[in-house]
Amino acid sequence: MPVLPMCYPEPGPMKEKLTDTLAAAFVLPAGASDALLWDSVVPGFCLRVRPGGKSWFLSYRPPGMGRAANTKKMKLASIDAVPKVADARKLALIVLGDIARGGDPLAERAKLKAKDRSKLGDLLDRYERDLERRRYVNCKTVMSTLRTRMGRLLSRDVTTITGAEYASIIDTIVSQGRLGAADDFRTRSRAFLTWCVTDAKVLTVNPLAGHRKQRATRADKLAKEMKGRALSDAELVKLWHAADPRTTIGRLIRFLILTGCRRGEGAGLTWAMVEELTEVLNLPAIFTKQGRGHIAPIAPQLRTILALCPRDARSDLVFPSMKTGQEMNGWTKLVDGLRKKSGVDFCLHDLRRTFRTGLSKLGIDPDTAELALGHAREDLEAIYNRDDAIPKIRAAFEAWSNHVSVLVDPPVELKAVA
Repeated sequence: MPVLPMCYPEPGPMKEKLTDTLAAAFVLPAGASDALLWDSVVPGFCLRVRPGGKSWFLSYRPPGMGRAANTKKMKLASIDAVPKVADARKLALIVLGDIARGGDPLAERAKLKAKDRSKLGDLLDRYERDLERRRYVNCKTVMSTLRTRMGRLLSRDVTTITGAEYASIIDTIVSQGRLGAADDFRTRSRAFLTWCVTDAKVLTVNPLAGHRKQRATRADKLAKEMKGRALSDAELVKLWHAADPRTTIGRLIRFLILTGCRRGEGAGLTWAMVEELTEVLNLPAIFTKQGRGHIAPIAPQLRTILALCPRDARSDLVFPSMKTGQEMNGWTKLVDGLRKKSGVDFCLHDLRRTFRTGLSKLGIDPDTAELALGHAREDLEAIYNRDDAIPKIRAAFEAWSNHVSVLVDPPVELKAVA
């Protein structure tokens, strides 16, 4: 039989053999918030009563520390979970046996809790709550990227995941020819891992701290310059007609063409943001990328598009997913379908570039064009206040709306000439 470690009850109270009857009769003295009933059979074993209920506890000193060490109190179980004294004693004796062999059960329990707190999947959940608390605009996109790319690592302890493993994920994306997606994941994951260091404090260093994207070659720079573009008038007409207004994606594409809004701003637009009285879309600060809010006047063509949007009982979204009623997803498949149907090679951000380029071609001054696009520029905010800018922005939106109308549905005399 192992020699049990020295366990010491609190000074003062007497010890007696605990029984089920004594345990049931033991109540909290008047005015007290905590009371202990010590057992005379097993050293350090006691019943603790508090206003919230009764629990079995064990008081012990870490092995090898002697009387110089402070005692630790470890909860064994609640009396509801283990109602019999005999069963609770057995738990105490098992723990005492572990202590006699050099263990420290509370320290081991703390390590297990720390390990649970450092599981990658749980940390991503905490990170998402932190982004939501900070009202981070692209929270859903960021978290979807991280969870999808790190899927096979979610059950791992983050402290055991090496920088090489994260780099391997990035290399895999690069090998698929998706350089933009690789850069995006690198940025998102580095930000998350920095949070693990500074906020969650489960890491001492960021394993991607020294990981930088490769220096761009001349070919890379040329490809990047060619990637983003504004659509020509002919391409705009083809895409407009390919965007069937009877479908949600068709209405959303036409909306993006007319407003220059970002994809997420269109997909997340709610009817509460559509101010019919003042005829504007009022995008709040927490909704836009620049975090300052944006006003987009409702021009005639846009009014027609909004009138075609049915109200969905499942959500307040203007362009909800037909399947779920929530925000649309599966963008790659949707855009690929429109590329094939229209014969136009484009990305959604090209519609924003087309809007901005179109305003310049229509003679809209650069300051107003930037405000119409919702770009946050302190120098513009110093020149215009919100109310003074709206008439100019409205004129810009109406000019663009009229231009698009003429392109996609030219007057009869123009059709005849063509």
